[in-house]
Amino acid sequence: MPYKQEICRAGKTKQYTYYYSTRSDMKGGSRRAKENKTSEAQKKVNSRQAIKKLTWILNENFDGTSLYVTWSYKKENRPADKDELKKDAEKLLRSLRKVYRENNKELKYVWVAERGERGATHIHMVINDIEARKLKNCWDKGFITIKPMEDNGQYAKLASYFVKYSEKTMKTEEGFGGKRYNSSKNLKIPEPEKKTVSSRNAYSHNIQIPSGWYLDRDSVAEAWHEVTGFMYFTYTLIKDSLKRYNQTTKESYTLNLDTGEVEITETKKKERKAHGTK
Repeated sequence: MPYKQEICRAGKTKQYTYYYSTRSDMKGGSRRAKENKTSEAQKKVNSRQAIKKLTWILNENFDGTSLYVTWSYKKENRPADKDELKKDAEKLLRSLRKVYRENNKELKYVWVAERGERGATHIHMVINDIEARKLKNCWDKGFITIKPMEDNGQYAKLASYFVKYSEKTMKTEEGFGGKRYNSSKNLKIPEPEKKTVSSRNAYSHNIQIPSGWYLDRDSVAEAWHEVTGFMYFTYTLIKDSLKRYNQTTKESYTLNLDTGEVEITETKKKERKAHGTK
């Protein structure tokens, strides 16, 4: 049966997604009974798509030299409303651009606002490489927390946090900013390669890991699409630039539909014997 294949290359990662669509000739149970499309179901789809796209953007534009910065407000300096919060963010970005220009660099960023139900407010931001000490004068509303980004180049968890922060803020501030995240215009936006695969069989669950790559096990997922009712399967490979993982195992994947648990098994690859040996 035909299915769609989507591959997105972003930085050190490659995300593979296989799915069926309404345009495919579906037979044999790869689609469950279609439920009525609800706003809640669509929200889940939109949230997952936002996380996926933000992951691609972060993976493509940032790396281990980048910084994850949280700009937090003291209680007495918290913005009264979303307009004031937006003005504070714009002022912060102007200060950051100045610092980067002074260091002959161009600022790249992604940021989201987080405003809790009790009023605690933060601006979460990923920025490209700069000396951390040069950021202290950019913020006078409270305190700054700075963390270096992981060097593996896979930022799916951070993307998920960012989208959750923004969704929480949208509820609190009645749609603050109108966006799930904000980014500089100089970022590269990865575009996935898509094609239709004609096959008599369903897509395979065997994950082929080429030499020099390893599997992000947390990325492996298969589920029913909340709106279309079709099954999809996805996983991400990460480039092993530091050669930390050996290539002596082959991983295969199965999903327990009863428990929803992802089960990954490893089998040792057969070693080729040198010519002339027994």
